[in-house]
Amino acid sequence: MKRIGSWFFALTLILAILLTACGSEVVSETIHEPLAPDAGSSAAQDPSASNLSYAVPQNLDAAFNSFLDNMVGYNAINPTGLNEMLAEEPPPFLLDVRSIDEVEANGHIEGATVIPLLELGKNLDLLPSFDTTIVAYCGSGWRCTIAMTALGPLGWNSTSVLKEGSYQGWVDAGFPVALGIPETAALHAASPDPVMTAVINKMLSSIPEGWGFVTANTILQEIDRNPNLIMIDVRNDDEVKTTGLIDGAIHIPLEDFIDRKSDWPIDKDATIVLYSGYGHRSTIAMTILMTYGYSDVRSLGG
Repeated sequence: MKRIGSWFFALTLILAILLTACGSEVVSETIHEPLAPDAGSSAAQDPSASNLSYAVPQNLDAAFNSFLDNMVGYNAINPTGLNEMLAEEPPPFLLDVRSIDEVEANGHIEGATVIPLLELGKNLDLLPSFDTTIVAYCGSGWRCTIAMTALGPLGWNSTSVLKEGSYQGWVDAGFPVALGIPETAALHAASPDPVMTAVINKMLSSIPEGWGFVTANTILQEIDRNPNLIMIDVRNDDEVKTTGLIDGAIHIPLEDFIDRKSDWPIDKDATIVLYSGYGHRSTIAMTILMTYGYSDVRSLGG
């Protein structure tokens, strides 16, 4: 009887050891599963790293929905409107997202802070507090729209873009400009979420050649070569009823863009071209899709 009891005890001990080992493997696999980088990790500190692997933040939908819901006139202003805003107290924070070479060659609006678009996510410490009004501008109004859309989910909730030619429109209207590169200083006025910052940096590093701008003639040629090209119309219902859709296009109004995610193409490598009335809204939608990991997205200009 003592011998049977000893064997039973030994068998129980062996089973306990095996179960503990199996449990340790499961825990280990869960811990090492790739997730969004921690704030202090090297991936979060260098979000442009080529081996960065992270999940889209769960609050990205809510962040973009908030951005879209708070838009007024799609956050676009003209040079005259900006000139009037600059006379107010306090004036808006001016964000110039052109390249340094462009600023050196063509000047800038007095008081602007220059952060080239591709470097925006790495220089957020130069930006003001989340509730400060920001007006972004570029050469023609395209890059600043991408910048505005990128800043939305990061927490800046009052950002507009200078349209109608953007900086060139400002110059053509005869408003004053300053020469040289303006001095910049770190403000450390806002603390965007590091995981969201990594996602936005990843998006900015994936902007296609030409900033995603594509002409109608180019698309007409591509349609002949690529019958799988997907077109998405982001105009509102009334516009579509009045002027119709491009044949075969998917209609997803910009205001409903996040709520209609189920209508987005399943393949994130699909060739997608978005369009609106003039290209402003489609560029916002293009930026949103790139943020969610779509790799071949462009916006129809004009």
